Amino acid sequence: MNGFHHLRQRITHGRHPEPFPSKIGWKRDLDYFMYGIGLFAPLALLPQILQIYRTHDAQGLSLTTFALISVVHALWAVYGAVHKEKHLVIANAAMFAFNAFIVAGILLY
Repeated sequence: MNGFHHLRQRITHGRHPEPFPSKIGWKRDLDYFMYGIGLFAPLALLPQILQIYRTHDAQGLSLTTFALISVVHALWAVYGAVHKEKHLVIANAAMFAFNAFIVAGILLY
């Protein structure tokens, strides 16, 4: 999986599936914290999106990079949907959308 770790590995790892969220205090806190990270991670792209659309300038941005990142996030969202992993669908669909806005801005400007 090239270093990608997600809930599916956690559920199927070991003899007995570990519940989600964990019953262990610090692990449960980490589970919820990472849910939050997954929801707020796309916001890291917001300054780039705002800069592109405010200045109408996408100079220095790679269309290939942002297009490939968009494809990767779309595929992870599909993977999450197939495996009924809502957190993967939500986080990756949001990342796909934000990267797609950047790709559109690069194409426009």
